[in-house]
Amino acid sequence: MIRLSDREAQRLRNRLIDPSALPVAAAAPECPSEALQPAQIDDATTAYVVKMREPFELLRQAVAQVAGLLVLAAASGEAIAGHPMLELATDAVRRVESEVPSVKVPARARHHHWHVVQALSAIGLAFPAARRGLVRRDEAAIDAVLGPLRSAHQHLLWATAALPGFEVVALSQACCARHATVTNPRSQ
Repeated sequence: MIRLSDREAQRLRNRLIDPSALPVAAAAPECPSEALQPAQIDDATTAYVVKMREPFELLRQAVAQVAGLLVLAAASGEAIAGHPMLELATDAVRRVESEVPSVKVPARARHHHWHVVQALSAIGLAFPAARRGLVRRDEAAIDAVLGPLRSAHQHLLWATAALPGFEVVALSQACCARHATVTNPRSQ
């Protein structure tokens, strides 16, 4: 198993979960905000939630797979361009791209849907850079994937707040993020 030095591990951790690099909600005035008001979930919104669960989950998994490939590239120094997980993520995103346009979006779900579409667009930008062959010391290539990936993840997080029935783990709040600080006191 490959071990990162403490310095490399801290640097990778900072690059993967640095909240200052995340997109800001106020930067998107075209984001529908009328759905942010508390409202009852009607039948049309319930139907939307049911139809969007699988595409949302596929998109969430694709984001997680690409993040995993970033960690692999950073830890191993090996190119991931031909990795099967990248193709699985690409196939999942293609399915989402084909399913999302056919879903009827009620007024209450517009905010959620907007964030899903933004996440879909963002992860689509990460694939070409990932295919160029990420390696450990190619920071420009890692950043070309990491930026859109962070944006996609953040939009998924915002989508979870827009409607019930969708979940994403905030990686900075996951138990493994806490373990990293406990096991490496220098990172605090």
